[in-house]
Amino acid sequence: MAIETKVKAKQSALNYAYAVVCLVFGLWGWYDYSIKIPQNQANFNEFMAAKVTADELGKLSETLPLAPEQVIEFKAAREVLARFKEKPAEPAAYDRPVQLWLYIIGCGVMGVPWFLWAQYQMARRRYRLDDDGTFHTLEGSFSANLIKGIDLSQWMSKSTAFVEISNGPRIKLDDYKYAGVEDLVAAFAERFYPGEWTSDARPIGDPKSRDTVKAEESVATTESAPTTDSAPTAGKSHGMSDLR
Repeated sequence: MAIETKVKAKQSALNYAYAVVCLVFGLWGWYDYSIKIPQNQANFNEFMAAKVTADELGKLSETLPLAPEQVIEFKAAREVLARFKEKPAEPAAYDRPVQLWLYIIGCGVMGVPWFLWAQYQMARRRYRLDDDGTFHTLEGSFSANLIKGIDLSQWMSKSTAFVEISNGPRIKLDDYKYAGVEDLVAAFAERFYPGEWTSDARPIGDPKSRDTVKAEESVATTESAPTTDSAPTAGKSHGMSDLR
């Protein structure tokens, strides 16, 4: 039966989740850049202008009577100040650049396409090993006689292996990203390292291997099975003396 891989659901979920998070940050940055920060700046400017006017006309009214237009201006300034419970904070000079470059461009414009493209790239890459040994990848299809080995030096530490093609590329198999890679690696290991690896691509004797677990369970079941006593059961013998 052919062995075929597919992207692990966890990897797809992570890529889509990161894309959504980047989109949220991008929209948040756009809102702050386009609406919130300009509004905060406008509130600060309006408050400061009203405060200057109110202070100047207030001091002037202590020495001279205010002209009618000054009275109106003073009243309007006081009304503006009354709208604010406290002095509005002035946005920092770096606020809008941060929202633009970090959130709008970094997360929104670049982050979202980055993770969607990563998902697309993973989804289009599949591996299949046919019963006759033909290996199909994005790089092409390779018959069994073109496959010269598999590099397992990083398999146990990084869950990656490399299929070596004669006069061709080294094809990376990543068990972290793709489901079914374990079975592929086990099939290649059985071919190139017979007797050294288990059916779930672990070294022979590895306690975490399903082969080891099954073997131990089999031994335990055998040892716990009841044994039948071959000795005959002692019974009452009837001789001629009993008839006497």
